Amino acid sequence: MRVVTIATHSNHHLERLLSSARNFNIEVEQLGRGTTYKTHNDKTRILLEFLADLDEDEIILYTDGYDSVFLSDLDHIEKEYLKMGHPLVMGTEQNFNCDAPFFDKLSYYLKYPRGLKPYRFLNAGGWIGRAGHMKRILKLVEKDGECDQDMLNRYLTTNAQDIKLDYHQKIFSCIAGRSGMEDEDYLVEDGKVLNTNTKNHPAILHAAGKNFYGMYKVTSQLPYIPKEIFSDEEIKQYKKSRFWNRLTAKTLRDNYLFHLLLQSFGVLLGIGALVTIISLL
Repeated sequence: MRVVTIATHSNHHLERLLSSARNFNIEVEQLGRGTTYKTHNDKTRILLEFLADLDEDEIILYTDGYDSVFLSDLDHIEKEYLKMGHPLVMGTEQNFNCDAPFFDKLSYYLKYPRGLKPYRFLNAGGWIGRAGHMKRILKLVEKDGECDQDMLNRYLTTNAQDIKLDYHQKIFSCIAGRSGMEDEDYLVEDGKVLNTNTKNHPAILHAAGKNFYGMYKVTSQLPYIPKEIFSDEEIKQYKKSRFWNRLTAKTLRDNYLFHLLLQSFGVLLGIGALVTIISLL
């Protein structure tokens, strides 16, 4: 198995990942150093260049470089991957990230695999699979200027059989859409992290959307993670996300549907107010 990440430059976020990798004797290959990274399609391009000449059956583990940490060793990861019996396993989250006009996005949502809540939707920040299988999929979704996660979510609506989603977060655990709920979602005991929603011990924790403060609330309890300091603005933004995410988690556990219904309710209130005003004229 080869472990790769994309990191155009070094910083303390990358060091967080590498420190966790060293703890488990994991060698991480850094792709894209010194290159320009403008959109997430650059991620797809860099990965395709890496996969181009590999043996098709070689197992590749990818994780985002600046917002992820390892929680377990490669033996555990490979064991869980092989038990899933699929050439490609990708992480999941509570958000439905598929940038598109309103009705197009709604169409994708309605076609999306039913899956399991709260982690129903694909997250592109972590995956493990056979090089040839992933290469074929990335070639199909590569599009200049597009986000890889958007494209993969669209692809999944008509090709669900090609990607197995880690709904139970046995390998990849992503806090996107649940930032602010780390105290409820994770429990750290004896140096191991338990996802309390799935009752599994994930091998990689990913803070998509740069929710570093939320991730640190979990990882700060691990001895191999460097100490971090956060600004008042970062903490303020975290608390703002916490309010809406907790409300969603306690109701629908589906961020897209929650905000869709909230917007629809707002529109209905606006129409009602307009009708009332007109009737009074």
